[in-house]
Amino acid sequence: MFNPNIQFDVPEDHVVIGDGPASPFYLDGWLKWNEVMWNVKSERVLYTDGKSEYPRLEGVLYTDKKGRVVMPPRNPHLPFRFVSTNTSKHNKLYLQYLDIMNLFIIDLKHRGVFGNICLPPGFIDARLFQWNCYDVGVKYTFMIELPYDTDVMDKKIRNKIKKASALGYTIEETCNWRDVYECLKFTEEFKGFSHMTNQDSILLCSKYLGSDNIVGHVVYSKKNEPIAGGIRLICKNGIAYGWSQGASREHLLNGVNQFLYVKILDDLYKRGAKYFDWGGANISNVALAKSSWGMPLVPYLTIRPKNLRYLGSVCKSYLKAKILRK
Repeated sequence: MFNPNIQFDVPEDHVVIGDGPASPFYLDGWLKWNEVMWNVKSERVLYTDGKSEYPRLEGVLYTDKKGRVVMPPRNPHLPFRFVSTNTSKHNKLYLQYLDIMNLFIIDLKHRGVFGNICLPPGFIDARLFQWNCYDVGVKYTFMIELPYDTDVMDKKIRNKIKKASALGYTIEETCNWRDVYECLKFTEEFKGFSHMTNQDSILLCSKYLGSDNIVGHVVYSKKNEPIAGGIRLICKNGIAYGWSQGASREHLLNGVNQFLYVKILDDLYKRGAKYFDWGGANISNVALAKSSWGMPLVPYLTIRPKNLRYLGSVCKSYLKAKILRK
């Protein structure tokens, strides 16, 4: 089983939960892009007992005009990391976690929370939030340590890769965001949704992050047409995240996505990433396709306050279920 708790620049024998600075969502450029795109304010936060450096909880919060904590679009979770003192005693770790997370919850109550926020993989103890009148849910993603071991992939993946290679497709690592965006539009139009980021906003994101932290890949046909591609966000010595992906439906059956991802995983490792987060496994058919790569499934928490907005959402879900039963 993959361990999503990443040791990243902390003393040995300290227990770490979450990602924090190991995440591309912790980078200065990412925070700035979110502020410009979504009209939010970013704030790096640190929670300690005020007596010593550890235990600590560090991360990033975004707030709206009213000062409420929000999750901006195109963010899978907020980057957070809990670091214990130098101890392996479960009772001490438990008490440290409760004490520091309680400071976080006090801050959330003071600021207010609008909608859902998500914590990164690694945070699985949700009881303190439940005890404080928050609704807690769970989402999933696939994660694996790099370099990727091709022995774990399904035979169907291998066959798709061979087929695409034989048909003469080529792959380029690129900062040609126009071609990348053309690929994203294929999937948007076919599935009827929006990535909420057009070519200009992707270009702006690349400007703020820089070439070390964002990379595009495009698959080209024999006619040199962009037919599959996407964007990965990278934190060196940390996590690479599968942020956006799209492909022409006409070419999907030829294995272009599988052909592409073998190169992506290798490129991310060469760029210094230690882990790859596939970018969600919460839609059944998408999750099934991703599972063929042999990556472990990892949960992460969603949190929202039980207020009038929450009550309205519950009532709406109940009525929808009642109609479906009829």
